[in-house]
Amino acid sequence: MLSLGGLSAALVLAWRFDLGAAQTAATALSALAQAYLAWAAFHADRVEAEPADADKVLEQLAVAIRAQWDNEAEVRRVNDPYPLPVAWAAGDGDLAEDWSLLTGLARSWPGGPPGDPALWPTDAAGLAGQDAEIGLVFSERVPTRRLVILGEPGAGKSVLMIRLLQDLIERRANGEPVPVLFSLASWDPHQPLKSWMADQLRRTHPGLATAAPLAVNLADTTEAGSSDLALHLLNAGRVLPMFDGFDELPPSQHATALDMLNRALPARQPLVLTSRTAPYRTALTRPGTNVRLNGSAVIQLLPLKAEQAANYLRRDAGGPHAPAARRWNRVITHLGTSSPVGQALATPLGLFLVRTIYNPRPDSPPGPLPASHPDELCDTANYPDRTAISIHLFHAFIPAAYAPQQPYPPRWSADHARRAFVCLARFLQDRRAGNPDLAWWELRIATPQLVPYLVAACVIESTVVTTPGFALGIGGRALLGLQVGIVFGLMTGLAAGFTRRVVRRFTHRYRESGLPSIRLRLSPIGIRRGFPLGIATGVTVGVSTHPVSGLLVGFTCGIVTSLMSTFRADAPDLTASFVPAALLALDRRTFLMFGLTLGLAFGFVFGTVGGVAEFTIDGIPIELATAITAGIGFGLAFGLTTGWLETAWVHFVIARVYLALRHGVPWRLMEFLQDAHEHRGVLRQAGAVYQFRHIDLQRHLAEDRPRRRSS
Repeated sequence: MLSLGGLSAALVLAWRFDLGAAQTAATALSALAQAYLAWAAFHADRVEAEPADADKVLEQLAVAIRAQWDNEAEVRRVNDPYPLPVAWAAGDGDLAEDWSLLTGLARSWPGGPPGDPALWPTDAAGLAGQDAEIGLVFSERVPTRRLVILGEPGAGKSVLMIRLLQDLIERRANGEPVPVLFSLASWDPHQPLKSWMADQLRRTHPGLATAAPLAVNLADTTEAGSSDLALHLLNAGRVLPMFDGFDELPPSQHATALDMLNRALPARQPLVLTSRTAPYRTALTRPGTNVRLNGSAVIQLLPLKAEQAANYLRRDAGGPHAPAARRWNRVITHLGTSSPVGQALATPLGLFLVRTIYNPRPDSPPGPLPASHPDELCDTANYPDRTAISIHLFHAFIPAAYAPQQPYPPRWSADHARRAFVCLARFLQDRRAGNPDLAWWELRIATPQLVPYLVAACVIESTVVTTPGFALGIGGRALLGLQVGIVFGLMTGLAAGFTRRVVRRFTHRYRESGLPSIRLRLSPIGIRRGFPLGIATGVTVGVSTHPVSGLLVGFTCGIVTSLMSTFRADAPDLTASFVPAALLALDRRTFLMFGLTLGLAFGFVFGTVGGVAEFTIDGIPIELATAITAGIGFGLAFGLTTGWLETAWVHFVIARVYLALRHGVPWRLMEFLQDAHEHRGVLRQAGAVYQFRHIDLQRHLAEDRPRRRSS
């Protein structure tokens, strides 16, 4: 209706002002283009969407999850030289539900229990096991399939979760829920759990942001925004959540988190939760609260046996008869005792650190073994307790990880790497309240608030001032161009700074949910946005200049704005998981699409129309070439501003430069993080974010003071 009304108004104005055939035809052509866009969007909006095959989506997600965690297990060297043996026993009775209650609860469910009751043990002691039995214990011995895994720091809880996830993927039959690992550290317990889980799924698997079919939408009414596949799979129980790091939540929120888990996930929903023992016990026994994870069994990891730790150290040194293996003889005598070194090496984390620090690598040069010797760990004068040993190992880990003799020689020195890790760890501790998730789009918090706005204002101002000044200077009106550029640039910069604060809450979720690829697709929203802007602009220009000019400019603005609004997220293949570097590349692509492609298109079209319409400034006509050049400058400023508002890449670049200049962080920060994850073992990857290898390593580095660089 708007298109037909606009065309009719154009013909009436052409008749009223006795316009020529060429002017009338130009106006009609603009209206026809707008009418086609409206019709196409109207038609596409009403074409019945092909129903999504939930089973097919589930199978694709399973493939992606398997590939993601198989790769992460390889990067973490879980199987090098072989998986460390991990054993567990049933948790203390005060931490778990009564066994008779668990079995009775499972038998009372509609449709019967999830497993075979004949395989259930007679009491909780039957949950004990080791290594690969974790999948069997969860699937067949836990009546409710709700399991809490407790352990001491570094006991191997996260690695056991990976093993369990891999085992569940192998056991899984078509149509059964897909296990997905969630890092609880980034969850605010006051946020709805399923909304947060859906955001995590969309961020790592952007294909799940695809709209679900209408029948699914009508069924999923429990959460806002339930029209996509991520929330549909959660509401339908097609995802088996595995929550890692309960103890990494703020202690004051532990009881609230357990209550929210109980409220959001019914007792029949299988789940896995890991935590350190002491924080979990405190959450259950906190005065004034009475909450525990409903229907859950509990197992507790056991310390490594002395023989197991000794065999592992010798095997990693080349075998029991290798010369390097004899370096461990004195340390091995302390294993299994209450000595500081015996306690520190009773966990997989302690063994990983000492093997990295003291065992020679295959690429080590021939000759004497490294000067550092593990016997120093037995010196109780320097290391009187386990804490002192742990501090020493964390301090020596970075230099060992960045030693030059490695299969992948590092591009950064150990001092440079340590300075960067200290900076990042302090950022997580101070600015992110100890959250272990190192997300590149959150690094903008590390810069002073004024810096991004100053950078944006300078870029916009320079773009707008230079291009119109040059364009008008061609026609001998450089001073006029400079004046126009300065005024327009200042207005754009101020508007960008103001608008940024207004739209930040709306664009934040877009960046948090993952950054899918961008393609052009007609959208009714784009048409609804384009027409009002076109009409308003056309009326304004028509009143100040000429009706024909107003119509041309108005329709052009409407078309370009409609096209800009039709950029939508493309649904990638669900079999691919998005890593941090991939998300950064896609966000950069989005910025270029908004900032350059659309900015240039807008400027060229607007400038061409302005030249054809014979705009004048102070009575001086603007030539076609001048109008096009000036329009491109204005369009670039407009596009850069839009890209700045809609993406996080620019903010990451600003933060990267600031951290490099202020704190000595590597200029190629993303490459540095990727190398630290893939080749050094300092970082681990959890979906689309990085984390330090262990939360205690992050805390140790955050307490360290970076060395001052020499002038």
